[in-house]
Amino acid sequence: MSWYDTQAATLVPRYEAVRPEALHAWWRDLLPEASATLLDLGAGSGRDAAWLASLGHEVVAAEPSAAMRQQGQRLHPDPRIRWTDDALPEMTGLLSSGLGFDAMLLSAVWQHVPPGQRARAFRKLGALLRPGGLLVLTLRHGPAPQGSGMHPVCAGEVEALARDHGLMLLRQIAMPDQQGRPEVSWTGMALRLPDDGTGALPLLRHVILNDTKSSTYKLGLLRVLCRAAEGAAGLAEPEGDDFVQLPLGLIALLWLRLYLPLIRAHLPQAPGNSGPDGLGFARAGFRALLEGVVPATDLRIGQRFSGAAAKALHAALGDAAQTITRMPATFMTDPRGGAILPVTRGRAGAAPEALLLDAASLRAFGTLRVPLHLWRALQS
Repeated sequence: MSWYDTQAATLVPRYEAVRPEALHAWWRDLLPEASATLLDLGAGSGRDAAWLASLGHEVVAAEPSAAMRQQGQRLHPDPRIRWTDDALPEMTGLLSSGLGFDAMLLSAVWQHVPPGQRARAFRKLGALLRPGGLLVLTLRHGPAPQGSGMHPVCAGEVEALARDHGLMLLRQIAMPDQQGRPEVSWTGMALRLPDDGTGALPLLRHVILNDTKSSTYKLGLLRVLCRAAEGAAGLAEPEGDDFVQLPLGLIALLWLRLYLPLIRAHLPQAPGNSGPDGLGFARAGFRALLEGVVPATDLRIGQRFSGAAAKALHAALGDAAQTITRMPATFMTDPRGGAILPVTRGRAGAAPEALLLDAASLRAFGTLRVPLHLWRALQS
């Protein structure tokens, strides 16, 4: 974005001279009425982010040009705007943040995405959009300034990408250039992602209703993933464009937190089972947890343990990780028989004298891979 860095002093006054309420009037009625979480991608001077914030929304303003970002923070110091350095097609920070958005605005942005990377970029946009969310793009037509990194765009390409990724075209209009340039024109497009669970509901329905079960393990793993998506999304790391990796130790920790009270209450987890006997992970470490060597309230990220407590918890995590790997992660399959949540085992080593439940120690047990659309559905 070096062109924007060098041109910021000229561009910012031009951008700020355009009234956003007039520029975006064509789709204003599609915005959520209540306070929502919005993304202004390619926020520039912050003009549009400030307008969205003035409507009562929380706004993430993503702008890769340091000069433009600094100007925006100076001109629009609104506490409801959170600035970040990110851009298409990577969006690494946004994807790893765990955030989902009720609406996303790409105003004069799409022309900067090279044609060969647009399918990938659109897939990532869909991953950030919550079910029922709104995606608004404005497409620039006309000659591009030299060195600006702009490419030709057309509405037909965006329509095709929308169909491929399950978004519906709500509105499309032709617009003149708000800066009065006769050689430049614009197309506005408003798209919506149907509220169908980001495409993951058929998969979840299959696991819940059709996948054979001999215990609560498969549904337990889904519940654990919901808890991870709700309370520990920051530990998820992107793997390519379609998956995230979670520390297997995190899944094991939440697994223990799920099953300890159930076993204490003598609730059966398999036919004819009302206690720890017969559960693959209920070995010495788990039994020590049942006996209270570690208070249940301490089974959370950031806690530090030593001595017998560290050894018991380390053993219980390892046994739970092994059971998750051998049972639900292996036998929870899609309709074609492929594993939905494959595991890569790590080497957690021998029982330590001290154990800190942080990202490094939890990842030492291995990783569990989750399809991105399923992860986003669990976060919704």
